[in-house]
Amino acid sequence: MHVLWLTARSMADLCSTTQRNLINGLLEQGHRVTFVNGDETIPLEHGSFTHVSLPTNARRGFRAKALGKVMGVWLTGQTVNRDPAVAVVEWRVARQVVPVLENAGIPWTLMDRSPPADPGLFGRLQWRPWRLAWRKARQSGAEGFVVSLAHQAFVAQKAGHQRTTVLQAGVDLERFKPQEKRTPFTMVYHGRLDRHRGILACVMLAQKARLEGLEVDLMLIGEGNLKPALLDIARTSSFLHVHPAMPQPQLAKHLGACHLGLLPMPNRGVWRLASPLKRSEYLAAGLPVFGIEHNGHALHGVEKAWFSLVPQEDFHIDGLAFIQQRQAAHEATSQAARAYAEEHLSWQRSIETFSDTLLNVLHRDS
Repeated sequence: MHVLWLTARSMADLCSTTQRNLINGLLEQGHRVTFVNGDETIPLEHGSFTHVSLPTNARRGFRAKALGKVMGVWLTGQTVNRDPAVAVVEWRVARQVVPVLENAGIPWTLMDRSPPADPGLFGRLQWRPWRLAWRKARQSGAEGFVVSLAHQAFVAQKAGHQRTTVLQAGVDLERFKPQEKRTPFTMVYHGRLDRHRGILACVMLAQKARLEGLEVDLMLIGEGNLKPALLDIARTSSFLHVHPAMPQPQLAKHLGACHLGLLPMPNRGVWRLASPLKRSEYLAAGLPVFGIEHNGHALHGVEKAWFSLVPQEDFHIDGLAFIQQRQAAHEATSQAARAYAEEHLSWQRSIETFSDTLLNVLHRDS
């Protein structure tokens, strides 16, 4: 099978882990992948992997549209339909790309790793292409990929599209695993450090823990519009450690040395639909998890002793209690978190689901 993957997402993004692991899984199964995006280069070498670089100079808010147009032009000159090919199209470039694929007779699927997440103007501008992409998928009977059951229900409600497959974020169990713990007890969050993600609630939780006499540090890893303010706080608060975004091997070592993973994203909008990769990485690293209660953070089959979600208004009060409990019984809960990850969160499950769905689409349309 030849998979033609067209996306506006950069492989340098923090959120690129999913597509990287899915691509590697397809390659390991013997499939061929042609990956088309705006990156100049991608550090992935494999005999069956081809990267097509289509950089654009459009300003923010118009980059995906401009890239989609360039992809459409590139596709028009290709002959990828000579061998069994199926396309994976990210929703941001679907409007420009799908008509060319259909004219060429190439079956396609729609990839939606997240609806528009930006709460500002750019986010509002993205909702129209998101709806149009799903409307086209519904009209064409194309399969769609979503990240959670809540996301699946959202697509069905808002776009009327029923043919979707859930690809939950997995984790590299060989890379993310428990390490020798740092001192003192350390909570950690990694990902975008943006104001609307609840990051300051984590800082306040660490401050309150210190005021209660608990020896607790907080580690934040990532980039975002809140980072300058966080660095200012860190200069006068020895408990706060702010790190830049880092490669996966380095990130895994940091997580494995901590004691508790945080999921502070609030109970609203896109966060209810998510399947955060950090959740799986925390558990694989042997970290109990504490966060805000909503569908995007929830996991089936977990135990409250090492996975606790609470209403947003109780984040600090219940968080202090959870910290005290975990300090008293860290090793047992760490082992339980790791055991759950080993049983339920391997990337292999998602890779097999992804590959099987693409093969079914290819055979159905052949």
